[in-house]
Amino acid sequence: MKKFCVIVNNDKENAYICAEKITDYIKKLGCECVIIENCSEKNGCVVCYTDCTSIPEGTDCIIVLGGDGTMIQAAHDVAECNIPLFGINLGGVGYLTESTPDDNMWKDIDELIAGKYRIEKRMMLNGTVKTEGGTNTHRALNDFVVNKRDIGNLIGFEVYVNDVLLDSFFADGIIVSTPTGSTGYNLSAGGPILAPQTESICVTPICPHSLNDRSFVISGDDTVKIKLTKGKNSNDDSAIVVSDGRKTENIVTGDTVEICKSDCYTSIVLKEDTNFYRRVRTKIN
Repeated sequence: MKKFCVIVNNDKENAYICAEKITDYIKKLGCECVIIENCSEKNGCVVCYTDCTSIPEGTDCIIVLGGDGTMIQAAHDVAECNIPLFGINLGGVGYLTESTPDDNMWKDIDELIAGKYRIEKRMMLNGTVKTEGGTNTHRALNDFVVNKRDIGNLIGFEVYVNDVLLDSFFADGIIVSTPTGSTGYNLSAGGPILAPQTESICVTPICPHSLNDRSFVISGDDTVKIKLTKGKNSNDDSAIVVSDGRKTENIVTGDTVEICKSDCYTSIVLKEDTNFYRRVRTKIN
């Protein structure tokens, strides 16, 4: 890799200073590097922070300074650019990031330039929300969640796989996650961890009002449809659709959300010795 750009979360303390140091270091090694300025622009229901047109042509790698949220935001913003992301953690857990702003960071950058890395493609999802007001499609690296709007109330919904009814639920909501997202909200809700290389989709009810409802793991080539039904008292109900932790739309009884594998992937740069199972043990525990 010889041509880099840096996406920085300016809300993180000293993040921009770190970005400038990285840029200077890479340039001293005879490579190219620019800092992409944050820009908050609303695209439909979604806010973007990176203008893809400002990324120089031929960029080999995008260095992301921030936490997991910044990595996910960058994945959304540059999904169609097909440029791999390398995360440097300025946040908390940093599950999606590969490096930290210490002495090891310079060694990690050296290895990127020397070609000592591997790239892992991560599956993304498209979620199409169909309401009386129209149809909108959103994208997720981690998950789509259909969640209740009112505290203390369950919502009813039917789940279809390839237009075949899988089950009906009364629950707080439902999570449809990628393997990357399986270690997030899905895990907290009791769902299984999926290895990131698998092309699978995990469907996990949230606090279902039942003793035997469990997660379902289905093929990445399947399509999941969630249809909001009437509430417990046969009244019309409402819910929210959330993509990677960001509210996208409101839905009401009769509306549907269809979720399938996206044509876009997120490519993440990993160090040669990175191991998924070791990371699960050290980061999650």
